Amino acid sequence: MSAAVEDRLHTFATTLLERRGALVDWPAPHQPGSALLPPEVAAAVGAPGEVVPLGCTAEQGGLAVNLAGDFLEWAGRLLEREPRVGVFRIRDPYLKRKDLGEAVARAFTWLNAKVKIHDIAETAIEYHTWWFHGSLSSEDRWETCFAVSLNAVSGVEVKIPDPLGLWELEPRPGPVAAPPPTGEAAYRAAQRRLVQLASDFLQRLDARLQRDRKRLTEYYHALLREADHKRGRAHAPPDPEKIEARKRAVHLELRRKLGELDERYAIDAALLPVVLVRTEVPVLAVELLVYRKQASQRHRVYWNPLTRQFDPMGCGSCGEGVFSVAFTNQTVEPRCARCIGETGGPRAA
Repeated sequence: MSAAVEDRLHTFATTLLERRGALVDWPAPHQPGSALLPPEVAAAVGAPGEVVPLGCTAEQGGLAVNLAGDFLEWAGRLLEREPRVGVFRIRDPYLKRKDLGEAVARAFTWLNAKVKIHDIAETAIEYHTWWFHGSLSSEDRWETCFAVSLNAVSGVEVKIPDPLGLWELEPRPGPVAAPPPTGEAAYRAAQRRLVQLASDFLQRLDARLQRDRKRLTEYYHALLREADHKRGRAHAPPDPEKIEARKRAVHLELRRKLGELDERYAIDAALLPVVLVRTEVPVLAVELLVYRKQASQRHRVYWNPLTRQFDPMGCGSCGEGVFSVAFTNQTVEPRCARCIGETGGPRAA
């Protein structure tokens, strides 16, 4: 185990035990340490007593913090008791207050409607950052952890900085209302992101599949050529029926082998939400009046101080965020250019 991994495991194990109420004295990973554990923590980690030695190897005795022993198992038991939802707020962010009309015009393109600003107001909304564990299993395995963030009001994915890394972040005091439901939208966004993140893995897997298919095909085509030239006993002329029977058998076997190959390279994908970080952020809400033919509707866009730009609008059909927006005729609902084209909607005002 490398020194860098030892340092990370040392920091993680120390922090985790201290969060669960333990008193930890372990200066460095290569030195022996000890911990005074609360009774429930001692039971969770399977320690014989409340005072246990700590180290990176089993030879040091006590709790061995490494990837070879049972560290991941007892750490998982402690993590199961950790809260999976964090509720925070951003204090005193910078809010743009000038030239919002020009900023809206620069940020958005209205493909088939006239849009006017009706009102601008400061408000606070939540951004939900969902952390997912994703994995793909086939002939090989690939896995990662990643986050997707959404504007909880519009449900649109927004690429904001990691909230837990912001100095303006603080716990939100007082009772907290139930959050807007963003899990389904986050899951759809995470599915798209998983495919993007795993693109290199998928390309390697596809290349291996195509290589193995080519080898199988070349081998069985060689058998077919052999069947064409194979002669009977005493150099008798080949029997056409037997040749055709051999060819059919080879073709059937090739299809069976290719099917087995496809099954072997089939991908089992798993996507599991792990943590939700709810962050209340003061924003500027710009209310728009949208006119489409004889209909009109009000929509809101949000100027986000974390990105210092507007969040995209959400397509009412596919849910993706867009800055080039078209609107439906009767309901004046936003659509991306692809969805308005699929429904045969007009492109020009």
